[in-house]
Amino acid sequence: MDGRQNSMNQRLNVALVSVGLGRVQRGFERWVSDLYDCFSACPEVDLAVFRSRGPCPWRHSVPKCLWPLTRLLRLLPPWPFSGSTQYKRDALAFALCLVAPLRQRHFDVIHVVDPPLAAALCTVRRVCPFPGKVLFTDGAAIPPQLYPPADHFHQVSPVAHARALAVGIPASRQTLIPAGVRAEEFLPAADRSALRVSHGIRPDTFVIAAVSALKREHKRLDYVIREVARLQGDVLLWIDGNPEDSEIPRLASQLLGQRMRITHLPSTKIRELYQLADVFVHAALEEAFGLAILEAACCGLPALIHDNLHFRWLLGDQAWRLDMSREGALSAVLYTMATHRQQVRERALRNSASIRARYAWQSLAKDYLTMYRKVARLSKKAHLAAEPHTLASGRGNHA
Repeated sequence: MDGRQNSMNQRLNVALVSVGLGRVQRGFERWVSDLYDCFSACPEVDLAVFRSRGPCPWRHSVPKCLWPLTRLLRLLPPWPFSGSTQYKRDALAFALCLVAPLRQRHFDVIHVVDPPLAAALCTVRRVCPFPGKVLFTDGAAIPPQLYPPADHFHQVSPVAHARALAVGIPASRQTLIPAGVRAEEFLPAADRSALRVSHGIRPDTFVIAAVSALKREHKRLDYVIREVARLQGDVLLWIDGNPEDSEIPRLASQLLGQRMRITHLPSTKIRELYQLADVFVHAALEEAFGLAILEAACCGLPALIHDNLHFRWLLGDQAWRLDMSREGALSAVLYTMATHRQQVRERALRNSASIRARYAWQSLAKDYLTMYRKVARLSKKAHLAAEPHTLASGRGNHA
């Protein structure tokens, strides 16, 4: 009994690994850094971060030989083990280069957010075993039948959790905890007028913010542009995100002219956009979580989102939900909000405090610690459990 108690109380050694960290500015890559910062001063957890590039602060590192091996795998022809996409090849290179540090440092938990990296690690450890259990966070809303054979699954939404249960992944192999946000950094602006002046925006301009990767599929920014183009008057659509689709800037320029702005601000500056805008728009019909939605709401910015089960859970009645699949629906709501912007903003400001309290890392840290302890105590043979798609065997429906 004493030995078990000592095991529960010992300091956990956790590795956070991300292929995109250092290459992708936002999304769940930034969430990895936030999670590290949340536990950096925790006496019960010793966290290390493995990233693919960029300056490495304390306890962050890039695996040795990562980029020579990455370049080599990118040159090889497609084959089943390497995968056909660059993302999968980069994940395989990352997994191979991680084996040495994982074996040397004896981590209790290896926490992964990239699906192909989790799959590659689980494949590589069959040949080159390393200690520690693989914990996979589903931050991409992939079908649970395609989950990697990790030891445990972290779900960030009840919808994803329910889908995994429906295809046969047992509750014992899952933990449901929302993603956290730096709530203390996303606060309503003390002086919005000064922010607008600094960014060259007139006081009466109705500013519509859209923060996401610039692409039509999934994020549906083409829909946002067309809906905003229906509006008359002093309107500015400000899109900020990674420029993945060249059609988005072209379409925005064609339909909106000077009434649009496209940027890719540093993460430290993005809150200024939330603070000076009048409304935040997210047109995706499905989402793994919605970090940008929460950041905007924490700043007291009214959020317009699609009406589905996930978004109802994410913000409840504190958001403005509508059918984003219907032409004209968004422009109609935007017109109403523009004509009642003061009342709309006051409602959003009233709701912001409860949203910050619910999703702040300080509120969620204890749950994450409990999850880490649970995963660390898994049987040594946990990774030999049936793979998710085997468990599913055609049962259920992830849609």
